[in-house]
Amino acid sequence: MRTFSARKMVLRCAVMLIVFLMVIAESGTTLALDIVRLNIVFDQTVATVGRTPLLTIDISSASGSPIRVTSLKCTSLDSHVLTSNSINPMPSTIPAGTVNGVGFVRTQQLYRANAPGNSQVTCYFTGVDPILGQVAATSNTVGVNVLSETRLYFDVTSASRTATVGQVISVIAKFGNRGKTAFTNLSLDCIDMGRGFFFISSTPTPSTILPGQSGFVEMRLQAVQKTTGMIVCNLTATDSSNGQQVTLPAPTLKIEVK
Repeated sequence: MRTFSARKMVLRCAVMLIVFLMVIAESGTTLALDIVRLNIVFDQTVATVGRTPLLTIDISSASGSPIRVTSLKCTSLDSHVLTSNSINPMPSTIPAGTVNGVGFVRTQQLYRANAPGNSQVTCYFTGVDPILGQVAATSNTVGVNVLSETRLYFDVTSASRTATVGQVISVIAKFGNRGKTAFTNLSLDCIDMGRGFFFISSTPTPSTILPGQSGFVEMRLQAVQKTTGMIVCNLTATDSSNGQQVTLPAPTLKIEVK
């Protein structure tokens, strides 16, 4: 008698599960909520008006089948602060995951800082898995704080995009003054968030930058371990007309150490 009741219970649960799966299938929603993951990051979280922050979009899939992309779009909370170009390249398929990894696609979207303010960006993905049906994912939210300072400009570049352990490379910090007043007490601060490089030396930072003047600082770095170096620099200066201190960040400079 107990065996019969247990069998009836198992049968009832099986029927309920089948009905639930049919409802899910009809709704077009997959049970595998984490089958696709979306991660986004800006190359600069602080920018001045006129800068062009670059958004990198990483899409990963744990499905054993290729997923056809039906939609990929990113929206900004304050569109007057940041405007965007099209996602390029727009992926059509996310490759199937393998036994030892996941299917992966990386794409990018270029933005332009148009007005002071803070704008938050979130991306949304939908696709079709041949087994699971419709799948969807929402990214993390990232932001850019756009500053109104347009007199000073600042950038960090390097001719080397890759380096080997032990190699010494050169990084150039360029800056200039488009305004009508001088800036004094210039200070340059750079660190490697990726911990791939050791700072060996740099040329002196000028103390003052006059209207219409530009300058640069050359830094020498040695690669110390295999990783992606992420050079983050800030330039701080004092407006000589009112004593106000201004801090400008440069876009993160990424150099892969092999």
